[in-house]
Amino acid sequence: MGSQWENFVAYSKICTHAGCPASLYEQQTNRLLCPCHQSQFLITDNARPIFGPATRSLPQLPITVDEEGFFVATSDYKVAVGPAFWERP
Repeated sequence: MGSQWENFVAYSKICTHAGCPASLYEQQTNRLLCPCHQSQFLITDNARPIFGPATRSLPQLPITVDEEGFFVATSDYKVAVGPAFWERP
């Protein structure tokens, strides 16, 4: 559909610390906040954790725009979604 859609990304909203929904978006700082343990993710930097107990970025879902203008996933998440204790060493 063209380059106008290249800057859109989709992230899991499941916090990588304890699995709570990171659902509070702070527009002034571009942070997504998890209300359970106050982890904060900077969405302009690959949803990297910048505060709180979370140590992993929120997984990104690859998306595109179809012919009708809808966002669609092009594949599944490339990394595990959810708490860090699911990670393998």
